[in-house]
Amino acid sequence: MFDQLLADEKFQDDILKLDNPSEKELKSISKKYSISAKELAYARRYFSAFSFSNEEISSEDINYALKRFLNRIADNSVSSEKEKGKKTEFITWLLRAAAILSIPLLLTTIYFYQESRSINPEYITSNSSEKSYNTFQASLGARTQVALPDGSLVWLNSGSTLTCPIAFNSRSRNVELKGEAFFEVVKNEKVPMIVSAGDVKVKVYGTRFNVNSFLDGGSVETTLVDGKVSLIPGDSGEEYQLSPGYTAHYSPEDQKIQMSKVTEMDAFTGWKEGKLLFQNEPFSEIIKRLERWYNVDIQLSDASIGTYTLYATFFDESIEEILNIFSGSIPIQIDYPKRVKNSDGVYAKRQIIIKRDTNKKIRLKS
Repeated sequence: MFDQLLADEKFQDDILKLDNPSEKELKSISKKYSISAKELAYARRYFSAFSFSNEEISSEDINYALKRFLNRIADNSVSSEKEKGKKTEFITWLLRAAAILSIPLLLTTIYFYQESRSINPEYITSNSSEKSYNTFQASLGARTQVALPDGSLVWLNSGSTLTCPIAFNSRSRNVELKGEAFFEVVKNEKVPMIVSAGDVKVKVYGTRFNVNSFLDGGSVETTLVDGKVSLIPGDSGEEYQLSPGYTAHYSPEDQKIQMSKVTEMDAFTGWKEGKLLFQNEPFSEIIKRLERWYNVDIQLSDASIGTYTLYATFFDESIEEILNIFSGSIPIQIDYPKRVKNSDGVYAKRQIIIKRDTNKKIRLKS
């Protein structure tokens, strides 16, 4: 059975080794495991989206996932004793597999079993009138990749959350974003995806784009790499089409959308590749991004330091290296206080204090 293959370590290894495979290699894997090309495509997409290096699964998480799964089975009417036997057999297998599966893969396997009979090439349908939702979160200091029910992929930036139904239906593909994410949406002209972020809805037909709602004052920024999207601000219902290579900034104060040409796309999307690019940004805004990126608490002892604007690109540098580079451009000194251990034995978030260095003379370029 295909769901049993998902828990087979040899199958997992063979799928994960497929990096830019040839047609011959794909046919060989399909033949080896007696699966269709569509099943192989789904396996590749799901295994590429979930990590096998997550921390060990806890008994609480196992029990919660299994409880939800068993409740859904109990709610469904069973047409025959044979079908009951199949479900019991799968539950037994799931209990054995739970010990070796990561949380995301376990939940995905449960989802695959529940929805496997209604997979459609365009989207996965659900006839249930009662919707269930999943919420995915990227912890501070980390970035996460998520596979949506229709096969679309989403990269969540540090501190971001995405909420979506367990299964899309034939009329809607609605998700809610808090924070920042990069989307690769499966094309479906009949059922566009709606991404709700703050006071803006992004209507998507199949494309690659970035949405950032981390901005101050509830502003939302949408940047289109390619494809087709339109923006719907507030409750107006009015749509504004965004062209590839452009970014749109929505301010809730005036409820207007301003569009501009992107000169450096990495400034908006490079974060998912581990790049940090700042283009004449105020140091105060840079500090906020660094706090989320490195999961630290940075304090500016002098608010005026935050008014300096900077241009810089970083890739895999430590927070110390970045701040040291900035100290060569603006008059600052950085203190790294010793981390404090809480009463429960857990260390508090790392603190960094940035002060104005009155003895440092910065030579400005003419």
